[in-house]
Amino acid sequence: MTTGLGVLLSGFGAGAASAAEPFTDDQLAYDYPSNAEYDYVPIMDQFSWLVTDRADIIALNDSQTVEINNSATPEQVERAIVDQYDDMSVSMADGLGANLGAIYAEARLAGELPKIDALLAKSGGLVGYYSSSNPSKNYFDYDRPYIRFPELLQYRDKEGGDAWDSTSGAYPSGHTSQAYWQGTSLSMMLPELAPQILARTSEAGNNRIVMAAHYPLDVMSGRMMGQHIVERRMSDPAFRELFAEAETELRGVLEAGCGAALADCIAADTPYLSDEDALALYEQRMSYEFPQIAPAGDAVTIPSNAESLLITSHPDLTPEQRRQVLELTAIDSGYPLDEGTEGSWQRLNLAAAMAAQVEVNADGTISLVDAGAEQPEPTTPGTAEPTVTPAPTSEPTGTATPTAPAPTTPSASATPTTAPVAVGDNADSVSDALATTGAENLNTGLLAALALLVAGATALVVRKRATKANG
Repeated sequence: MTTGLGVLLSGFGAGAASAAEPFTDDQLAYDYPSNAEYDYVPIMDQFSWLVTDRADIIALNDSQTVEINNSATPEQVERAIVDQYDDMSVSMADGLGANLGAIYAEARLAGELPKIDALLAKSGGLVGYYSSSNPSKNYFDYDRPYIRFPELLQYRDKEGGDAWDSTSGAYPSGHTSQAYWQGTSLSMMLPELAPQILARTSEAGNNRIVMAAHYPLDVMSGRMMGQHIVERRMSDPAFRELFAEAETELRGVLEAGCGAALADCIAADTPYLSDEDALALYEQRMSYEFPQIAPAGDAVTIPSNAESLLITSHPDLTPEQRRQVLELTAIDSGYPLDEGTEGSWQRLNLAAAMAAQVEVNADGTISLVDAGAEQPEPTTPGTAEPTVTPAPTSEPTGTATPTAPAPTTPSASATPTTAPVAVGDNADSVSDALATTGAENLNTGLLAALALLVAGATALVVRKRATKANG
């Protein structure tokens, strides 16, 4: 028992191992099909209708911003400031757990994860390199909270900071989009930790409201855009090879730094949140406190190729079956930004989908295991591995005045805009300060592992995922 305890604890605080070789110059310079510029306005264009026809939703958008900003604790403010200025692919390290997060952050800062850095770095990360939020911001041209009602807000910033200096549009949130293409990519490389990583990603989005730089609707649309960015990369078989190499690099460094198999390291670690709490928090931030403004209970239309986001969490399923998992875990219809028949990025609950335990029925359809609620019948077709979605090529028409669609269809079709090649909206240098695991972190993982050792167990047990029922 003493020997086992020593082995368990020896990994804590251990330095990261030497990383794998970086990508070759040819890999980095290759013209991947998913490098194509893409217009993200159509997936979030219901905002125009909300501005013109739903003053109640816009008022709630404002009041929630004031409440979240004013009620933030000192710890929340500190973490929000870190996420404002740091590379969030590093500052969100605590989403991996206390020990694994420290190993990951140390390895990133030491240059021992060059492939991860090449894909996810704030400045130049390939996953989001061609997907600036600026064209969408310019299209919607909506003022930030600190411009519209600064007298109602608390200024949150570091000494000498410039948190309220930007005059770019609020919708969608560029920081949030970045956080989600970074966090979603990490969760796909570590699907065992997907709920925790995505919950921490949602905190990074919520921190934009804490800073009074954005509204909840901005954050929701940033999530949609960020995950669409990752889908386009994962739907590109050539680019997907980069993901696979980076995943191998990451998992190897984590295991070497921890000194055990990754499953054992996860079981022994102190998680960012429990699975149940992480799934609940993530789902809450998918719609915040907005009411349903369209009928509930409608079938979800899964966006084209979105099933590629489940390739690593459910590798043995067919594309059609992965789409069914997305259907069965999607949140209800009718919340703001739900695009309905256009395909709803708003409704995709990726944390629940990646964590879902499933079984394949005799007819090839999918059922959730222990879902705890009546499940809709999956209807999604699909027979082939995803391929890159063709990018719109039409030129922008300039900033448009929001117009309302027909009253029976709460969504609007926007003229496509073309995004410029860009590194991203925020190319600040990475500071040395890292977000620390918050007081909400639980000790259940470590306590459970120690209890097993004291009892004479010879192996650690991977925590069983809990799938939260959709409400």
